[in-house]
Amino acid sequence: MSFAQIIPTGTPTPGSAPTDYFIIGETKYISPSAPASWGDVAIQALAYVAVAYLAGWVADRILRWVAAQFANSPIAQATISAVGKALPLILPAYTLLYLIKVNKFHLASIDWLNFAVTSGLFLCSIAHSVAIFFLVAIPIAWAQKVASQSDNKLDDILVPMFSTVVRISVILIGAFKAISIIDPQSSNAILGLLAGSVVGLAFASQDTIKNVFGSVMLIIDQPFTLGDVINIGSHEGKVESLGLRSTTIVMLDGQKLAIPNGDLATRPIVNITRRDFIRAQDIIHLEANTPAGKVSEAVAIIRDLLNDHEGFQPSHPPMVHVTEFTDWAVNVRLMYWYHPASNAKQLEFNQQLLLHVTERLQQAGIRLAVQGTPQGN
Repeated sequence: MSFAQIIPTGTPTPGSAPTDYFIIGETKYISPSAPASWGDVAIQALAYVAVAYLAGWVADRILRWVAAQFANSPIAQATISAVGKALPLILPAYTLLYLIKVNKFHLASIDWLNFAVTSGLFLCSIAHSVAIFFLVAIPIAWAQKVASQSDNKLDDILVPMFSTVVRISVILIGAFKAISIIDPQSSNAILGLLAGSVVGLAFASQDTIKNVFGSVMLIIDQPFTLGDVINIGSHEGKVESLGLRSTTIVMLDGQKLAIPNGDLATRPIVNITRRDFIRAQDIIHLEANTPAGKVSEAVAIIRDLLNDHEGFQPSHPPMVHVTEFTDWAVNVRLMYWYHPASNAKQLEFNQQLLLHVTERLQQAGIRLAVQGTPQGN
């Protein structure tokens, strides 16, 4: 039963209690009463609505100026600005409701009361939805502030996604609520149609839904952030962007690769940027006929060069050991850990290390083996 159908239009049963209706107020009956001049009523109503809109417009301009003074406080700025944008709609809508209440007896005289109340509620619902649409900027500003203070750049992507979803939800719910005021039966039919459409779209766009859920999982788990270098098995590169459908990485050769989020969320992801250190290892090949004393000396030389080396951490001491004898060389494996994980610095250090190893071995008369070279006695 609609609101207009339950508004009394005549004298109620004697002894009945007063009823309090929204807008109309507490009343035992509504006695139709024609105004002296409908023209005066119309002019007065238009004047009130115009003044309400003008007041809202002026308040909006003033609050925008005030909001500009809070440039260093995004939340306060968003709050003041959102309130200002909502006032030009809220004030006229409630003014119209007030006019309906004042003129309820006049409207009842021409059987327009139901129509006026329904129209007033409809316009007020639209004003509420638009106001909420503007006020959503407040939590979004707060979320942006939190994201700006976070080291994870994925938060900067999550905020726009969140704001888009919330604003679309406000529009859909507001439209449904407004339609339900005019005709509840139509709103139920529309709701059923939307439910059927959602089911149909879900079957028709399974890949899209898979990718959307994949993006949600990547944002929640956060295996990487924007700018991180990742390895996903077949590809390695820097993460450039994360969207609802795909993630774009710039590979080492400069090409851009878009990977569907549904696939990426199920792959093993190695985050190269987030590693705490770089483990490096190499093998020094000594001639196969190198005397045992010289082999021990070579190991001591390499250990000395790695003692308290650049990027050294006590938790990861370097290791140098003779690992195997082959028909052409004695293999000495060296392994060290470089902190922090800077590729450029580690490569530069590794280059200097190998040059120093070569120089020290030459000074000690220890020769490096070349594969395939015959070994003398």
